[in-house]
Order: sequence, then structure tokens, then C-alpha cells
Amino acid sequence: MGRRDDVLIKGSTVCPGLVSGTVKVVTKLADISKVNSGDIMVVRNSSPAYATGVMNSAGLITERGGKLAHICIVSMEMGIPSIANAEMATELLEDNMLVTLDATEGTVYGRSNGEY
Repeated sequence: MGRRDDVLIKGSTVCPGLVSGTVKVVTKLADISKVNSGDIMVVRNSSPAYATGVMNSAGLITERGGKLAHICIVSMEMGIPSIANAEMATELLEDNMLVTLDATEGTVYGRSNGEY
């Protein structure tokens, strides 16, 4: 797992848990098709249209919304680690970055290739 000094993003816990995976930034509906099992989905808002992507992902990071947002409710129901209010997540995180999402602490850490 990433070291504590490798913090990339902080947010609010929606569904606690710890997961490492590949970032997939979703900025439009068509981007959902790039989210695969094991990926960490990153979105600006909590549009209900993104629910399918969440169901395929291992983790969720959203810039806006909270526990009552539709996409966050889906992540909680499915037990998918997730955080909300992660400012600038879609700008700071890029597709195919390896990260560790500590949703219990509301933190995203950078990861070196092959580090778990």
C-alpha cells in the first residue's frame, strides 16, 4: 500500500474499505465502458447514469455529492469502498494510475507499479 506521505486526494467516507486498483476517470456516460472489475472509478458528480460503472468497479471516488447521492447509495449497498467530496479528483487522478483507496480514512494514496 502507498506510504502516508503519498496522499493524492482526501475526501469524506461514504462506504469504508481498503482497495488498490487502476484509476478510470469517467467524465461522460460513454466513459463507463472503460470501467472494468478491479478498477477505481473517479467521477465529478453523482449522476444515477453512472450506477452501472460503480457496479463494475472495486472503488469509487466522487468530487461532489455525499452519502445520500444515488451513486453513493449504490456503492454502499454493494459494499464498494467509496469517498465523496474529493476535490479535484478528476484533474489530479488520470486513467491507468495505480492507487490505493482507503475509504475508511477518506484518503487516496499513490502506488508504485506492482506495490499492493
